[in-house]
Amino acid sequence: MKKWILSLITGLLTFITAFLISDYTLGLSKDYSLWGFGALLGFVLLFVSITFYYKKFDKLLSSKAITFLSLFSVLIFIFVTSPSLRFSTKVFPSYLSYILAVLGAGIFSAKDFKRKGLYTTLLFLFPLLLNLNLYNTWVHFIEFGNISGKVTNKKTIGFEAKAIDGETVSNESLKGKIVVLDFWFISCGPCWKKFPHLQSLYEQYKDNPAVEIFALNRPMTNDKPMQAFHSIKDRGYNFPVLQGTQKIMDDFDIYVYPTVVVLNRNGSIIYMGTIEGVDEILQKELNN
Repeated sequence: MKKWILSLITGLLTFITAFLISDYTLGLSKDYSLWGFGALLGFVLLFVSITFYYKKFDKLLSSKAITFLSLFSVLIFIFVTSPSLRFSTKVFPSYLSYILAVLGAGIFSAKDFKRKGLYTTLLFLFPLLLNLNLYNTWVHFIEFGNISGKVTNKKTIGFEAKAIDGETVSNESLKGKIVVLDFWFISCGPCWKKFPHLQSLYEQYKDNPAVEIFALNRPMTNDKPMQAFHSIKDRGYNFPVLQGTQKIMDDFDIYVYPTVVVLNRNGSIIYMGTIEGVDEILQKELNN
């Protein structure tokens, strides 16, 4: 009876440990630049903890039971944290890293498994490679449809947005200039996190007559009049803000926030991605 209770407790601890490690490391998704590190960290923590259970509690639970409970925990976690197919696709490398960690721990701890060190190392290579910017490339492709931000199929989209003084700014009025549009909405946490980058970019190019930089706001139902303009000013930023419409978001195919778009002098889209890749694009356009 006592052994049965200890086995049950060990099983629960195995399940909970694997679940919490998966949850913690995927929590790094608040900053997608850390996703590769999160996948690697998740692999290491799961591998170490499950190997520990194999070594310390093999008399209470069989190796198959520990493997099953760990894998079951990870699969339950994946099911619980998958609000949409798009999200699941985006974080799939993390999910796969967790599954490989469970399998790796099982192989490494097996007494009669030949060349287990080699196979464990091969499994470890996957999250290791993700940490070398491959995860960022994967996420960029899922979010923006490209791996570098550079748009090969250039297209021109007509739009009209309002500035704080009521003036209409359009693709026609901006022709002849290189234009940076940072699409955002007021309650978007990641948007505010990236605004210091936008402010730095604005400071760098504000005196260049060939470049225009705007934060293009997506209107939300609970937004107050002029709130988009005032909220930026209240936070100490002075880059220009435009009040957009849902039509503009749809026309530009903006579904991820923030998304930064760069238009060339003809008004065609040449870049769609994150703020980090914009300076390189601007330099190239200015040198052309």
